[in-house]
Amino acid sequence: MFGMRDRIFGAKKIHEIEEKVEHIHEDVEHVLRSHPGDEELSSHLKEIDEHLHELIADSKSLEAGVPLGLLAAGDEGVVLGYCGGRGVARRLLELGFTPSSRVKVISGSPGLLVDVKGSRIALGRGIAMKILVDLDGR
Repeated sequence: MFGMRDRIFGAKKIHEIEEKVEHIHEDVEHVLRSHPGDEELSSHLKEIDEHLHELIADSKSLEAGVPLGLLAAGDEGVVLGYCGGRGVARRLLELGFTPSSRVKVISGSPGLLVDVKGSRIALGRGIAMKILVDLDGR
């Protein structure tokens, strides 16, 4: 099953989403094969299929993510995405936590003081846990 590390990173949820997307992908391929002469339907389904491939690739990159809240002072990473709703994502984007932006933890007690895009931002540990970063993206 899934260990503590997987639960922290949401790997189980990501895996569930991947399985659902793969199922939709298979359905799209089935409909494409079932309606070979319908060019309009084929065009729309191929576009949907491209989006599904993007979702699968995005979910794979999120599996590698580490919550920013687990980093120590001096640690750095690259923002991959967020675990949270639209409100959380919007607020983090407004603060400068855009995907591919570099982030460095300045201090980590009790919350986090981080540097992102040249600005120092104080975050509570809860919101910091919603930001997924790639530690190898140096």
